[in-house]
Amino acid sequence: MRKETSLLVYFRWEIVEQYRENPTGCGNSFGEILCYEIHQNGLTFSQLANKWGVSLSILGELICDHCKRLEPMPKVRF
Repeated sequence: MRKETSLLVYFRWEIVEQYRENPTGCGNSFGEILCYEIHQNGLTFSQLANKWGVSLSILGELICDHCKRLEPMPKVRF
């Protein structure tokens, strides 16, 4: 049985692969690329969505997914 890949995981992978094929010196992870394009390169969300060839809503989901991945794992305090 083949494990299905979510659309966001596929998009993240595809973006990272395209940056690897065309190095910009901004890093090798999706988070590094995203932060570079927004904070260093100064792209707006609309410009970044256009550069990456995705809709604004997909870009928003990619950013939200990135932020969720930065959350610490839950730690129960007994």
